[in-house]
Amino acid sequence: MDGTLTDSEPAFHAAVNDILARYGKHVPIEEYGRFIGMETPPMWTQMMALQDLPATLEEILTAYEPVLMERLRQPRPALPGARELVVELRERGVPIALCTASYKRWVDAILPSAGLDGLFDVLSTCDMVTRTKPLPEPYLLAAEMLGVPPAECVAIEDSTNGLTSALSAGMHVIQLRATATAAAPMAGVARVIESLREFPLELVVQ
Repeated sequence: MDGTLTDSEPAFHAAVNDILARYGKHVPIEEYGRFIGMETPPMWTQMMALQDLPATLEEILTAYEPVLMERLRQPRPALPGARELVVELRERGVPIALCTASYKRWVDAILPSAGLDGLFDVLSTCDMVTRTKPLPEPYLLAAEMLGVPPAECVAIEDSTNGLTSALSAGMHVIQLRATATAAAPMAGVARVIESLREFPLELVVQ
């Protein structure tokens, strides 16, 4: 979702800096990149250690949630080709899952703000799994809910954690590099594309 369907990663980055600013700290995007696609508690655990924050994890998480939700609800466009691709796949009868390391409440804020709500057959979110990306469980759950073997699934991912998760699940992985926060080309992916308009539809012809 984030960085694949809509460029929502800047909202997460900004919310993190909103919290860090309260302690006179700041994380530049170059350093923040490694946290993209990571579950929130371990992300903040690492961030707190790096920034030497005089607070507990519980205090940070409590402060972070309302700040982040406010930013996620701000309107932002879908990435070029995102809505068109999802609609085309639906018209072809291709089952589609949204597999994200975000919580469902964040999904419920982000998709409507980008005009993408109601387009997915199933959702796999981090509050539905025991171990989220970069481990394979989120993608294995998505495949299970779709009723499709993982090896017959095509995953579109942009972050290192997401790519690792999908590859570990045994899926055919397309790496999207459509945003400034996208990972460098990664070994093992089937194809690297710069826009969802380049998605190889021949992979999913019914």
